[in-house]
Amino acid sequence: MKTTKILVTITFLIVWQNAQGQGFVNLDFENAAVTPVSGNPGHIVASDAILGWTAYLGGNPQTIIGYDTVSLGGAAVFLEDANAPSGGGPLPIQGNYSMLLQGSTASTPTAASIGQTGQIPVNSLSLMFWGYSSDVSFGGQTLSLVVLGSTPNYNIYGADISAFAGQTGQLLFTAQSGSEDIIDNIQFSPSAVPEPNSFGLFGLGGLFLAWRYRKVRKGVTRLNG
Repeated sequence: MKTTKILVTITFLIVWQNAQGQGFVNLDFENAAVTPVSGNPGHIVASDAILGWTAYLGGNPQTIIGYDTVSLGGAAVFLEDANAPSGGGPLPIQGNYSMLLQGSTASTPTAASIGQTGQIPVNSLSLMFWGYSSDVSFGGQTLSLVVLGSTPNYNIYGADISAFAGQTGQLLFTAQSGSEDIIDNIQFSPSAVPEPNSFGLFGLGGLFLAWRYRKVRKGVTRLNG
């Protein structure tokens, strides 16, 4: 009997660990480790900076990304914190880090993206995040975004992902050519996206909770996307 209980416990732990490994990680980008790239100022190692995520330019994976600055026209992915020099990138929306995606404004259209493959929690009905964005997909399927609330510095977005609950696929945020997106505080929620006539009430409630439970940095520069 004792041996059986031990085997059951070990099996449970293995299954639990595997399930945990399938989930998404670093959804608020706070697990960043800034590793400068030698001879390339303003750039850092992508795998350290955005743990769990992959950066893409024009659909091609990138091993390095920008840090605390902005692009002058080319497509780019940046990790932004509060230490940006004058004229650098925007301040984080919340916590220590946010992601900035800039699609190319040059003659050759090039999108900038970050993506991560994982399993959506089985009880999830919606995806929510803060920032400015217009193109989010899961498993190659574009998600329909609604603005649940807004502040002078960012919007609160929601998307119905109930059809994908329990599925494994790539969650992809993309700034198309000519656009700029800033992203932070991604969450899966067991609550459904509110109906249109309740957006205002939900937004007020969300802003109150954000003020009450999170320390949001002031002075974030709104990007025109």
